[in-house]
Amino acid sequence: MNAGEKKSLILLSALLILLAAVVWNVDELQSWWQDPPDPPSSVPPLPKLAADMRKIAEGFSQITDLQAVPPPLPEAWLVVVEKTGAAHLLDTATGKRALLLEKTVATSSEQGLLGLAFDPNFAENRTFYTNSVVTVADQDFTSIDQWRFGGNVFGGEKATEVRIILRIARPYANHNGGQLAFGPDGYLYIGTGDGGSGGDPHGHGQNPLSLLGKMLRIDPHLRADLPVEVTPSAGNAGYRVPVDNPFVSEPGYAPELWALGLRNPWRYSFDSIGQLWVADVGQHQWEEIDVVRPADNLGWNVREGAQCFEPKTGCKTGGLVEPVWQGRHPRHVSITGGFVYAGSTIAALQGKYVFGDFGVPALFAIDAEPASPTSQRPLYLVAEHKLMVSTLGRRRDGELYVGDFNGSIWLLVAADSPR
Repeated sequence: MNAGEKKSLILLSALLILLAAVVWNVDELQSWWQDPPDPPSSVPPLPKLAADMRKIAEGFSQITDLQAVPPPLPEAWLVVVEKTGAAHLLDTATGKRALLLEKTVATSSEQGLLGLAFDPNFAENRTFYTNSVVTVADQDFTSIDQWRFGGNVFGGEKATEVRIILRIARPYANHNGGQLAFGPDGYLYIGTGDGGSGGDPHGHGQNPLSLLGKMLRIDPHLRADLPVEVTPSAGNAGYRVPVDNPFVSEPGYAPELWALGLRNPWRYSFDSIGQLWVADVGQHQWEEIDVVRPADNLGWNVREGAQCFEPKTGCKTGGLVEPVWQGRHPRHVSITGGFVYAGSTIAALQGKYVFGDFGVPALFAIDAEPASPTSQRPLYLVAEHKLMVSTLGRRRDGELYVGDFNGSIWLLVAADSPR
């Protein structure tokens, strides 16, 4: 072999290695913080519901969460959370806005300030909680933190960070989950991703001792008159474990677990009858929606949606819970969970679970209480748009906001409403 042939062989080998690296990391390339793929152009039309969208604000940056404030704060106020570490208070009636908090967070890939939840006893304790990714001594952590609301935010009084509730070490920058929500039982639910990369290489989703790839349920309230009946697995005194969590008496299970087998739960919510609706972002082919109950195993990474993932065929499905709906690429790319509509102004959305997709310019809905079998619920088109839907929000009266990652906020309205 002469020098020219050797040089060509070396170049070809380098190209093959690069191609292999791209294929191996295709999940990261599809990260929903990156530019989404072109919208699908050859999928059959969907039945359209009579709904529309009206812009109510713009000028924010990389929106990750929208949260209505609780009483006694004014009903028109909305918290807008940004990936880079800020949360703003927006008066939707006047357009006035103020900085609620600033936090130093990691911002690579899908990291950032990702979620916020107000304490159910906010009227008395003025506290709320955030979910973010922070870096400490070169290690990334999911960090759940408690804050105290400022008395006069529009006068410049920002919230103050009170204490760390829980930290979970993370091996990669993606699949952080990131939301927080208090259930009707008063406990805090934390949706965690599987830790990242692609395909769950460390097996967190099915590891009952790992807090990654799970739905966690904790009590963040510390009171001297309440003993800690269950020792937190994280060795953290910042929270209590509810004694009725489904795995507290199971050897080999972290007591914080409410459900397992999640890949990257991106937005979840409780409906009016207390059901927990979770949208779980898929790997390469299937997006799914789950109604999650205590001790459920949603299947990742044995399954993606209702299909075998590891192994590709003949996977063991015993004990795995079916999704209530699944959607295949390319109509769906990276699901953004929403809410069962509880408003009164859009008749077409009554009885529907409304959700979005970060990479597809449309809002969708499925029947919340169908007669059809699991994973076979009909899909509806709610509205078409030109947004990158990163979150939905629910107003106190049940009407729904839509958050665009690029900085605008929209309100879902009836199709005949004035813009």
